[in-house]
Amino acid sequence: MSVPAGLTDSRLGPGTLTIDAKSYEYQIANVALEPEISDEDGTPTLAVPEPAPLATIDWALTGSAIQDFDKGAESFLNYLMDHALEEVPFTWTPNESTLEYAGVCQLRPATIGGDAGVQITSDFELPVVCVITRTDPPPPGLAAKKSEK
Repeated sequence: MSVPAGLTDSRLGPGTLTIDAKSYEYQIANVALEPEISDEDGTPTLAVPEPAPLATIDWALTGSAIQDFDKGAESFLNYLMDHALEEVPFTWTPNESTLEYAGVCQLRPATIGGDAGVQITSDFELPVVCVITRTDPPPPGLAAKKSEK
């Protein structure tokens, strides 16, 4: 199937995931930044009897990691366990472009173990505790632009 003109068929990989200056892309099978939007009713006033909802957005760095617990401290899963609840910087480049997402996430342990005799993965969810920055790839002939999301 051909890609329509003007559309870039972006796919994950090869890319990088660095957490606290450690590279984990060889252990990561899936990664995403996922928003969670919470709404609560605004307070009606005489001037605005039907206010728009008050919305907040929380982000999480989520994904699946191939279990590698035999690697000791170099294991992504053991790192999450050993540093649980620490807040550390992360950078994620989804593919070979210069697009990069960066922020600070709180480490949370993930499941270790599972079915016998097969390659096992663990899902992880690391809350992002700051504003995520995005560095876009430059258009042809222009420098990269940084934005906050």
